[in-house]
Amino acid sequence: MKVRMAVVSVGLCVACGGAPEGEWEEAIGSETSAASSKDFDVTFQNCAEFAGIGLVPAVNARPLVPAHYSLAQIGDSAIIVVRVASCAGSVVDGKQQGATLTSQIGISVTGQDETAQINNYTLDYATSVARLHARFQGAGVDADNTNGISFALSSGVLAVDSSSAHTPTFAVDGSAVPGTDPSQFIASWWADGNHGVVRSRTVFPQIRFGGSTTTLTTPAGSTLAQLIGGTTLNFPLLDSYNTFATSEMQVRDTD
Repeated sequence: MKVRMAVVSVGLCVACGGAPEGEWEEAIGSETSAASSKDFDVTFQNCAEFAGIGLVPAVNARPLVPAHYSLAQIGDSAIIVVRVASCAGSVVDGKQQGATLTSQIGISVTGQDETAQINNYTLDYATSVARLHARFQGAGVDADNTNGISFALSSGVLAVDSSSAHTPTFAVDGSAVPGTDPSQFIASWWADGNHGVVRSRTVFPQIRFGGSTTTLTTPAGSTLAQLIGGTTLNFPLLDSYNTFATSEMQVRDTD
C-alpha cells in the first residue's frame, strides 16, 4: 500500500496488531512486568480498527501537549492520530472481558520510545469496558467509560462513531477494504497523568493494513474542531481499515 509505505518511511503509523505465531514471547520479552498497582496489562482479541493519520496546525496542537515532548511536524503542521478499535474480547489484568471498543486521539511526538514505530501523546481515550477505564483512572490517566462508540463495516462501507462525556464527539465514514499481508508493529502512547508519565506500549505481532477513504466530522465548537481548525478532517498520511487477531498492551508508570 503506497500511502502506508510513505508513512512508515518517515516513522509515522498507528497502533495495530496481529495473530501470535510462536514468536510472541520474543516480541514482548524486553518488556518489564507490572511493578505496582498503577501498572497493568491488556490483551485485545479478534479486532478490527480504523486508523487515520492527518495534519493539523502545529500552533493548535502545541498547547495541548506538555512542553517536554517534541512534536513530530511536517512544515507548520503537527500530526494527528485517530484510532477506533472493535474487539470481540479483551483480557484486563488476567480478567476476561466481553466485546471491547476503544477510541483514542493523539498527537505524534518524537524522542520517546525508540523501539516503537510511532509515539503519540494521548489527548483523549474512551472505552466501553469499565475495568479498562478503571485501570487507566487508577494509573492517573484521564479516560472515559462510554457506550457511545460504534464500529461497522458492511459491503465495503465503514461507519465509526465515538462520543463520551469528556471526549469530543466525532464520526468517521467512507469506504474500506481489509488488508491481506501481515506485518509486526509497535506503538507507544504517552500521557502525563496525576501520578506521573504513563506509557501504553502495544506490541502487535501481526497486523493486516487495509485501505480506506474516509472523512472525519465533528461538531463545530468541539475541542477536536478547535484542534483541526474546522469540522472535517481527511487522512493523507494514513487512511486504513485494519484487522488483527491479538495485541498486547502494557501500561507502565515511567517515573
